[in-house]
Amino acid sequence: MSGDIKKSELEPFFRDHELFAEYKLLCNNVPSGVYVVPSLKSLQVWHGMIFIKIGMFAEGCFKFNLYIPDNFPYARPSLRFITPVFHPQIKETGELNLSKAFPTWTPRKDRIWHILRYTKRCFFSVNTFNPANPVAAETVHKSIDLFRKQAKLCVERSIKLMSREGDDDDVSADDGNVFNAKPLPEKELEKLKNRVLASSASTGFMDMFV
Repeated sequence: MSGDIKKSELEPFFRDHELFAEYKLLCNNVPSGVYVVPSLKSLQVWHGMIFIKIGMFAEGCFKFNLYIPDNFPYARPSLRFITPVFHPQIKETGELNLSKAFPTWTPRKDRIWHILRYTKRCFFSVNTFNPANPVAAETVHKSIDLFRKQAKLCVERSIKLMSREGDDDDVSADDGNVFNAKPLPEKELEKLKNRVLASSASTGFMDMFV
């Protein structure tokens, strides 16, 4: 019948509903130093930045995009760093190896904020087992001091990239990515987050900033 609604037509609605719930959980569980804002064009793309204060990547500020699959929450999201990161579990393309921490993805048990927590922890761990970047893993095995120097170079480059606009080739200028359009130090991001959360407690998903 012409009035029947196909299942495929409802799937985007249910997926977006799941994303609303995910973002609400993220607001209450986001790791310190991690900031995330959804794209203005698609709820399936979230832009983020991580500030690292200690360890080999200390003082680094690393941009990333989180991609939500069409069949979420039944499939795992993916995460790709825009800022180059030399790490055994991050491919040269910037994609973080999530199969190690999330070999399977269980709906409503595994959460997006779990991915962000794991992502931050990777900066304090150099697990070389089954590496996504064999060169980085080999560097760790040969000389941890050399790896520290490579990590320092990543930090220096991340700081330089903070002064550039439009360094993300995956999004357009009107995507609403504040990390791509206007570089902000962590203190300014924290102030912005607090202002937006305070003024939009009763508003919708797209008005919120983590």
